[in-house]
Amino acid sequence: MLQVEHIYKRYGKQSVLEDCHLTIQSGEIIGIMGKSGSGKSTLAKIIAGVEQATSGQVFYDGRAYSIHQNLPSIQLVFQDAYQAVHSKWTIEKILQEAQRKEKNKDVIQRVLEDVELDKTCLKKYPYQLSGGQLQRVCIARALLAKAKVIIFDEALSGLDPLIQGKIIRLLHGLKQKYQQTYIFIAHDFTLCYALCHRVLVMDKGKIVEEITDFTLPIHSQYINTYIP
Repeated sequence: MLQVEHIYKRYGKQSVLEDCHLTIQSGEIIGIMGKSGSGKSTLAKIIAGVEQATSGQVFYDGRAYSIHQNLPSIQLVFQDAYQAVHSKWTIEKILQEAQRKEKNKDVIQRVLEDVELDKTCLKKYPYQLSGGQLQRVCIARALLAKAKVIIFDEALSGLDPLIQGKIIRLLHGLKQKYQQTYIFIAHDFTLCYALCHRVLVMDKGKIVEEITDFTLPIHSQYINTYIP
């Protein structure tokens, strides 16, 4: 479904990504871990098509795409939900915008139910919702855009552990219903363990390790000592 081939990213003389390559199958849930500055969020933005690689290519269903293309099939959900939405728009308008031309209120209400939000929130503004509620709005927005791949860039990191648990259970249910692929960008291995089929570890702009077996004690210098 998704192929990342020999991605490099530089800002001036600073190298951020070095020869990153991976393949993600349809329906897979993968984690990409690394501490701050490892390049994981930059890689996520390149996969989503919102940032351009210096060299290399990303393929979706066998077709290459770039930052200049609008690819609603891949959606990003960010850590700071308040910064990710228009502060002066109602929740209804935020969700309608994701529908593009369709603008179907019945569909919006069904998706709200899927993310366990009441339709009364539609007339509210972002500041009137909790962080967990607004993150659900962002997930609903991705669903309304008919995303097949959702990238969660530290999207659960700032939430209370109890809310995290609820959203993890919610995402498992949504994946079954919508047949989606998830990519989780995180620094918390416990979160990846609860969600992912496999975990890639990044260090200094490179993918340095892949963890696929969570049934045994995991011996990894990166998981155990490098990542806080």
